Amino acid sequence: MKIYNPHNNDLKKIQLIIFDFDETLYSSPTAQIYYENFIKKAILDLSNYTEEQALKIMNDFGFTKRGENRVSFGSNCEKFGIEKSAWDNYKLNHFFEVDYKNTSTINEQTLKKLKNHYKLALVSNEILENIEYKATKLNINLSIFNKIYAPTKQNVKNFYKNKQEIYSALLQDFAISPQETFVIGDRYRVDILPLINLGGAGVQIENTDEVAEILNKTFIIK
Repeated sequence: MKIYNPHNNDLKKIQLIIFDFDETLYSSPTAQIYYENFIKKAILDLSNYTEEQALKIMNDFGFTKRGENRVSFGSNCEKFGIEKSAWDNYKLNHFFEVDYKNTSTINEQTLKKLKNHYKLALVSNEILENIEYKATKLNINLSIFNKIYAPTKQNVKNFYKNKQEIYSALLQDFAISPQETFVIGDRYRVDILPLINLGGAGVQIENTDEVAEILNKTFIIK
């Protein structure tokens, strides 16, 4: 884990904590395998490529990279002949699942303890209906969050372009400054940096076990 606080914000004045969903509220040792299988199936379903060609595309474009180095399929698919609109439509009814029986999840008591002192928001680029499905399978109580920011199947095409736009809207909705906001996620560039650009701080974690640890270590939990 690594804390990013380049603006030297006073973390004792935090009022709002933002969570990513995938690989933050839950983590699985086999998630990468499931993700790669999902991407391979998407390439095969949306093109005339063979399985061998699909695997080569995945390696060449970085879809087999993990964590911070993982690249966006939607930002790269047109480079190998799959239209972005086709991918957007595909995502409405397809998403990568995990081994639900071999997955660690965020401790609900930790979230409830936070809720006594802070506003909590969940921010994800994943389709909301998919988040709800996974959360149900993993027994993650989404009702603890004050608000969830994620595209739905109906508004996905008109949703915010990136997390910095989401964070800006979120801060306005809660009437809270970036300096009073802290984000927890597994990818620096995707989850943490957008809030830092606005003046906030955050922590990059590697698994859900680190969430409670970092919250206590940085005096987020009072």
